[in-house]
Amino acid sequence: MSALLDGIKIIDFTQVISGPYATYMLAQQGADVIKLELPGDGDQARGMMLPSGDFADAGHSAMFLAFNSGKRSLALNLKSPAAKEILRRLIRDADVVIENFKAGALERLGFGYEWAREINQNIIYCSISGFGQSGPRAGAAAYDPVIQANSGMMQLTGHEGITGPTKVGFWVCDMSTGMTAAFAISAALAKLHRDGEGSYIDISMLDVAASLISPMVTNFLNFGVQPSLMGNGSPAGSSVSTVYETGDGLLQVAAATQGQFEAQAKVMNRQDLIEDSRFSSRQDRILNAAELRQELLVTFSEADAKTWEERLSAVGVPAGVVHSIEEMVKDPQIVERGLIREQQAPTGLNGYVQTIGIPFKVNGENGLSAAAPNLGEHTEEILMGLGYSSEDISLLKVQGAIS
Repeated sequence: MSALLDGIKIIDFTQVISGPYATYMLAQQGADVIKLELPGDGDQARGMMLPSGDFADAGHSAMFLAFNSGKRSLALNLKSPAAKEILRRLIRDADVVIENFKAGALERLGFGYEWAREINQNIIYCSISGFGQSGPRAGAAAYDPVIQANSGMMQLTGHEGITGPTKVGFWVCDMSTGMTAAFAISAALAKLHRDGEGSYIDISMLDVAASLISPMVTNFLNFGVQPSLMGNGSPAGSSVSTVYETGDGLLQVAAATQGQFEAQAKVMNRQDLIEDSRFSSRQDRILNAAELRQELLVTFSEADAKTWEERLSAVGVPAGVVHSIEEMVKDPQIVERGLIREQQAPTGLNGYVQTIGIPFKVNGENGLSAAAPNLGEHTEEILMGLGYSSEDISLLKVQGAIS
């Protein structure tokens, strides 16, 4: 991919998922992301999903590798008096500052928006937090499962009488917040280019999570409809859209329209379902969903999930095999799209690392390929670029400001 954001400099105070995913998206488009990490342990993600062996010894977990390739790492002790001058020099010619501390925390350390704006009046400053910079819970700690619970998302996820409210099995709020932050920063960069003005961006994980379920919220606010647990069903009310056991494997079918239901029935040689008064209309199918499911399961058992996926897809009915991750990464569609990226292993480690690239293509390409940084790998390089001499850097190390 051509470096769309070449020349854009981002000072990245973030760690773990939401912020690092935002800056990963930007780094993959060519931005120079300077990742600030605490000396010693660095980003908390370095210790999460940690494998054994050389990668663990070098501080490279699966989580860290997933979100940090293409960045430069500066190991900086923010509580050191010398840190303020280093950051002042960094921000002087930066375009963006991004942080995901609890609301107000970075400001208390002396590195908030007003401080940055005094140094660079055109700075774009993005603050990510669990609940935003205002409101009664501003400043409260929050991780992804808490936001899933607070947002109402868990009341949609799970099976009635079996699981109860259930969280999504990955960090959906963290990652959607990171994508939202990358989008907001890109919009602010466009404004900076057009008007020469910076921006302050306040992103709340709770706000983002609530926006993800906006159709259900709109339905409640305007029509009083309180959704229940969806299981594998459709929140839009299609009784046919669910997961089916087949002769071999599980299949998700999403026949949402009358035409799709009829096409599904015909390709399954079940025209009788179209003529059956219990299933003739969408509302009839909702009222008799259990009976319809049993009828379809009988026929789905006659072939495997992949065969049914192909048959249904051929007549325009959305359907997909329920894949494991192992199956997904080998899927010819994923392979053809080039989503799995191979990059050089971090400095000091042999071989290559495979990760997921950014999920879009520009001019046919989907991101740059570069290694994730070792903790503090670029400290000296970055400081020398700011005008520090070798003697200055040695003194900063002795003072504990850097490592």
